[in-house]
Parts: sequence; structure tokens; C-alpha cells
Amino acid sequence: MKQLTDQERLRPWMGFVFFGVIMALFCTVCVYMQSNWGVIGLVLTELLLAGCAVTFCLIRKVKISEVFPIKKFSIKDFFGCVCLLIGGFLLSIISIFIMIALFPDSAEEITSLSGFLYDGSMNYITTLIVVAILPGICEESVYRGAIFSTFRSMKKEWIAIALVGLFFSINHLSLLRGPFTFIVGMIFAYVMVKKNNILLTMMMHTMLNAFSATVSYFSYSEESTAASGDAIASFGIQALGSYMVIGCLAPILLVTGFMLINPEGHKWTRYVVAAILTAVMLIGGMGITLASSTQGLFSMNGSYEVTEDAFESGYFTVTEERDYTLIVVMTNADGYYRATLQNRNGDLACASDMGDGSIKTYTSTVLLPEGEYEVIITSSEDTIGQTPQYSIIVR
Repeated sequence: MKQLTDQERLRPWMGFVFFGVIMALFCTVCVYMQSNWGVIGLVLTELLLAGCAVTFCLIRKVKISEVFPIKKFSIKDFFGCVCLLIGGFLLSIISIFIMIALFPDSAEEITSLSGFLYDGSMNYITTLIVVAILPGICEESVYRGAIFSTFRSMKKEWIAIALVGLFFSINHLSLLRGPFTFIVGMIFAYVMVKKNNILLTMMMHTMLNAFSATVSYFSYSEESTAASGDAIASFGIQALGSYMVIGCLAPILLVTGFMLINPEGHKWTRYVVAAILTAVMLIGGMGITLASSTQGLFSMNGSYEVTEDAFESGYFTVTEERDYTLIVVMTNADGYYRATLQNRNGDLACASDMGDGSIKTYTSTVLLPEGEYEVIITSSEDTIGQTPQYSIIVR
């Protein structure tokens, strides 16, 4: 990786010290600002980070233009970054579902974070500025700028890449997104090592956040966001399998991105490894999805057209009296829906309205005696003609 003209003024230990200062500020001043001033506090946090990065350069008397190198880039570099970004994003999403499978309570972060950023207090343009553009510039100036520059003297590039990714992950203070931010943090650092152009990492960071912000902004509602968190937690393993299938092309995309960014160091054997990993993810994901969907007492999913008649799952048999958990998840279901679990005699086991929003969930643990039971979904007249998708599990 390219070193600074005055690299002797920046040593690796300084990166650790500077990161410690950033975390101390973040856990005190920044947390206070965000907790008390909301979005304004978030904006001030980003500006404070950028200010710290510039101040660090001034104190150490190094050239700002070398710590934050901005250069023109080629079309090949652009598409290489896009491939890395998409591949890293797919891999990172899988990591989130692994964390949810290991720590189900971490799914609650989805609700709290979305409520903080997308509660309607900002319009779409302001949201992009606050959530995508500012972090893309300010956070990159700290991690792929100031901190990365202290590691430029390291002989082993992978150590610098891993350290910058680790620091970036820790700064987010998130169990759920820890692996996610570690992966993308290393990808951004890799681009800096090979291209020495912070404009590329700022672009990638902004694009990633802009995509997430756009999806969240236009799909947010308090009820549907809470339902999404519950649904993900309830279907953690099954969702992991599904996203392994969806993200199975991530290894190939990453290798393609590495090739475009660093063609001199590319080896075609990497595509063989990527193809093997793709096959493993595809087969493994299908296996996990199949195994998890068949676990438990009863499982079914699909879609149906809403009519005046209620939707009935069909009867399933309980052979052992004990506590069972009913999970119902519905998507594309605007309006009033109600889920009911009852036995063949019509005796009610549990029931609940499923809330507002197009994504609805209902989870209940109930003692079921031996007998035959069915799940019934009813809805209001204004839902007639809709075609909701549903997943029902009793375990």
C-alpha cells in the first residue's frame, strides 16, 4: 500500500490511540447529543468525527491531501466497487441472520433503529443527507482516512485491512450489525489499499447507506417495523437458509470485484473457490430452509385470495399435551386481519388481531391438550381481493 510522504509521523500505535479517543467521544458526547437532540445530534456526531480526523492530521503535521486522497477513477474501478459492494452486502445480510439465530433478542434493534431514523421527522432528501451522505464522508475520513493512514507502514496489508474493519465494527456498538460492519469495513479498506482513493470508499459507503435508507424510508411504519423484527426473530434459522440461497452469488461477485480493482494480483483459481463456496451456500441454504420448515408440529406457507370466507389451514393433530408456540406471519396484507387457533369442536385456544401495516405477525405460546386443531385467518371486507402471503408454524 502507498505510504505518506511523512509516514514516519504516523505510526500504527497512533491509530489505536486515535480510535480510543474517537470511542471515548462517541460513548460520551455523541451518545448525549443523539439521545437529547435526536437527528440534530446525529448530524453533529458525523461532523465531530470529520473534525477529529482533520485535527489529527494537523496535530501530526501530515498532508491532508495524502491522508484523504481524492483522484479520478476509471469505469473498471467503479464496476469493481459495485461488485464488491453487492457481494459484501449479500454476505453481510447473511451474517445478520446468523446473529439473529444465535441471539434472537438482537432483532429488537431493527425496531429501535428504524424508529429513530424513519419516524417521519425527516423528508426523503434530508434522510439521504443524514443517513447516507454525511456518514459516507465523515466516517470514511476517520476510518479509511486518518486511522488507515497510521497503518500504511505495515508490511502485511491484510493486518491493516482487518484492523480498520474491526475498528469500524466496534464503533457501531451493535451486536446485530457487528459482523456486517466488519465485512464492509474490510472491503472499504481493501479498496483504499489497492487504489489509494478515498473518493471510492466514500462513494461505496454512501451507496450502501442510501439503499438501506430508501428501502426503510418508503416501507416504514411503526407496526410493520415491529412486525418485521418479530418475524425475523421467529423465523431466524429458516430466514438464514433463504438468504443463503439468495446470497449464494456473493463469492463470485466478490472475486469479480477483486479482479477489477486489482487485476495484477488476480488468480483465476479464485473463481473455482468462489464457485465451490456458491454451491455450498446454495445447497446448505436449501437444506437449512427445508429442515427448519419441517421442524415442529405443523408448518405451511403460501398465498391465498381473500374472499368473504375465512382462510382455514386445515386440521393438524396434537398427540401430547404440552405448551406449543404458534407463529403466523403475513405479508402484502393491508387492512384488518385476525388469527385464531381452535380445536375441532370450535373451542378457542388463542386469538389476536394482527395490527396495521402490510407486514403482520402473531406469536403466542399456549397449552394444547390432545386433539385436532386448525388456524383460521379472518379479515375485514375491505381486504377482499387481496392476495396475502402467509407462513404458519406450530412448534
